[in-house]
Parts: sequence; C-alpha cells; structure tokens
Amino acid sequence: MRTIGQLLIGLGILCVSLLQVVSADTIGELARIGGVRSNRVIGYGLVVGLPGTGDQTTEIPYTTQTITNMLRHMGVILPPGQFMQPNNVAAVMVTGNIPQDAQPGQKFTVTVSAMGNATSLQGGILLMTQLHGANGRVYAQAQGPLLVSGISAQGVTASTRINNPDVGQIENGGVVEVPPVPMSSGNSGVTLLLRKPNYITAARMVEAINAVFPAAATAMGPGVVQVRAPFGSNSRVGFLAALEQIPVHAPKPVPTVVINAQDGTVVMSANVRVSPCAVATGSLSVSVENTPEVSQPNLFGRGVTVVVSKSKAKIKTHKAHLVLMSHTASLEDIVRTLNTIGATPQQLISILRAMKVDGALHARIKVI
Repeated sequence: MRTIGQLLIGLGILCVSLLQVVSADTIGELARIGGVRSNRVIGYGLVVGLPGTGDQTTEIPYTTQTITNMLRHMGVILPPGQFMQPNNVAAVMVTGNIPQDAQPGQKFTVTVSAMGNATSLQGGILLMTQLHGANGRVYAQAQGPLLVSGISAQGVTASTRINNPDVGQIENGGVVEVPPVPMSSGNSGVTLLLRKPNYITAARMVEAINAVFPAAATAMGPGVVQVRAPFGSNSRVGFLAALEQIPVHAPKPVPTVVINAQDGTVVMSANVRVSPCAVATGSLSVSVENTPEVSQPNLFGRGVTVVVSKSKAKIKTHKAHLVLMSHTASLEDIVRTLNTIGATPQQLISILRAMKVDGALHARIKVI
C-alpha cells in the first residue's frame, strides 16, 4: 500500500502541474534549499614536464623544498648540499568544488594556478595532490594533464601574451576520497533561502506552498522560509522535487541602472522610466601648450644661454544639446535620444545621476 507521504507528494505534483498553466517563476528559481551546496577544497602541488617555463628555483625556494620532500617520501635521499635548478617544474595551488552528496570515486574538475614565477603551465602534468576542506581534512585528490587556454611568446626585445597561461584546468581531474555530510532526512524540515530577499516574495512563496501542501510553510523573514518535510529519503526527495516546481508570482524587479565606474559601462533594465524633464549636455575642453624657446644674453653680456618654456592656455566650450524626455519615455526612447546627441559614456553617467537627483529617473542606481 502507498504511504500517506507518497499520497501527499502525488497530490502535490498534480496540483503543481495544474498551477503551472499560468506562467510564473518557480520556487527552484527564486530560492535554494539550505544545506544543499558544493564543498570547496584546496591543495598545494607540483606541475612537471614544462618546456623550460617552470619556476626559477633560485628565486622560488619553496619549489625546491617541495621537490626534495617529495623525493624523500619516495625513498630518494639527495646528498647534503645538493643544489637543484630544474626549470620544468612549477609550484601550484589546486582548487575545486565537490558536488553535494558526492560519493567516493566521483570525479570533478579542478583549477590549477601557478604561485611562483613560472611563465606558462602549457604542456604540464599535475602530480598527485591532496585536496583539503576548510577543516583541514583531506576530501579528494587530483592529478592529470593540464588544459591551458592562454599562450605566451617571448623574444630578446619583445614579448606577447594571450589570456593567462599560468592558469589551467583538469577536466575530471579530481577524485572524491571522503564523501561530504549528506543531507539530513530527519524531521527538521526544509529551509528555503531566497536568492533575492524580499517580504513580498516570501509571503507569496508561503501562500503558494500552503496551497499545495496545507500548513507546511512558515516565513521566518524576508529571506528564509521554513517548510515541514516528510520522513524517509525517498519521500523527502519526491517532496523537494515537487516543492521546487511550485510556481510563485514574484513582484517585478526594482528598476536598476548599473554603472561600472572603471570603464564607463552603463546597463539599464527594461522597466526604467523617466518623468518629463529637459536635459542639456555639452563639453568644456581646456588645453595648455608648452613651447620651448632659447633665451640668449646680449653679445657682450655676462649671462648664459638657457631654454625657457612659453605656455599658452585655451578654454573652449562646445555647443550644448538640449533634449526633452516625455512622461512615457521608455528604455528604448532614452537610448535612442542619448545616442542622437552623441553622449559619451562619462556624459551618460553624469546625465543619469543628475536625473536621479532631480527625481526624473525612476530607478535605483548601482555603481560597481
């Protein structure tokens, strides 16, 4: 016979399929399940087989020390005072993310980054490296040939570089040795963490969940929703699958203008609106010209010949453009108008900030 939990999940899936007729965001898109995440690991190792692009061991002593320790571990004892200068070895840091509920033997991709003065990791092979978690415990190990997308070339008086040849990846180069802590199957419930905390979204999410699973959800704040879940692994997995498919009519995102202060890039969302306003933009250029001149004394004078600079400053104002923004101006209208007057990125940033201060721009400005 089917258990009560299985009947509840089946009824929930049926209700979800009926609710999804109306287009809306799902809970899986608006929130993530607390505790379900990947586990980051890190390790220190050696990349060998480089074509002369490895660390300069005279400047990077820990590379030589690592080689010595590795050889000693393998039973190779170097004579005292022996000095090595290999140029085909590089010390690297290895990082990766172990998937949630990964089991021993499961593989994952690792990233290898040079930490010395190696010029390129192209063609190198990572030796077996232990990967530790934040608690210092070994959870995985990595090994294999590197895939490097960057390339560099250097001559006597010139050099060129494309992307970063000091970073590479090993596809499925990491192997899980110890599984992370599995997701709990007790009666502690399920915690939903909203990707964008909002009181309206949290309230509507609770309403949508309780419509499918009565009295199962409780809002703990704008970013956390607690949901009662059934016992048992099978029932819990089915419940979470149905839970993530429940549609929620989330509020429209806040109109935002994102400004990159470094390069002047401006990105505006589609729902940006402006009130009636007039915008005038122009430019002011200041130029200072220095001309060197030779100053000579009189023929029978006692002075010396010197070079002096003659400066000439100019200030020039350019014609200003005055444009009118209507009440129904949309993103397309704003872009078309500002492109017509030929506003530069810096001028565009100044215009948007001034419109925001005036109250004509109905959007949140975010500077990154």
